[in-house]
Amino acid sequence: MEYFAKFTRHIAAPRKAQAEGATQLAKFEKAWKTIQSICYYQSKWHGMSVDKTPLPAQLVVMFDLLVQEDIQQSDSDDSTTGACMEYLLGNNILDELVKLAERDQPMGVRGVVISNLSTFVSLTDDKLLVQKAVHNPILELLRSYSAHRAAAAASGVAQSVASLFSTHQHIYDDDFVDLMYAICSK
Repeated sequence: MEYFAKFTRHIAAPRKAQAEGATQLAKFEKAWKTIQSICYYQSKWHGMSVDKTPLPAQLVVMFDLLVQEDIQQSDSDDSTTGACMEYLLGNNILDELVKLAERDQPMGVRGVVISNLSTFVSLTDDKLLVQKAVHNPILELLRSYSAHRAAAAASGVAQSVASLFSTHQHIYDDDFVDLMYAICSK
């Protein structure tokens, strides 16, 4: 009889985990929809600093949920992917975030995306980096950054304009170094 009691306890536990996963997924989707709304549909944010928008907080919510989910998966020795991670991978959210970072609209979103990606890469399982939906966007971000740096160095633009562009680019140098360090440490 005791055997059946243990068995029923194990059956009931996944329902609670599924409910928690559904709640996390709902929060994740809400944060993503808010980011899309800010960056694509609400022109009132264009030209503003990213600090004056709810974008950084929403990105933190998304990446925190992903990291929490990854930690829960690794603690339970579960090899499946969580609901938030499936949503991220299935909807190419990292591709969209990289496109936002390349445009840098609202101004400063590039730094916010890069710093959140760097934290995400350093805190999640290293097996995640081999996923095409994670690897390709990060590689594209690194290529884009290198291309911008090379274009600024090789352009024949007037010195004052070149120095402004160069200064704007250097704002994100530390964030890129952190991202590359996180990738290399995996």
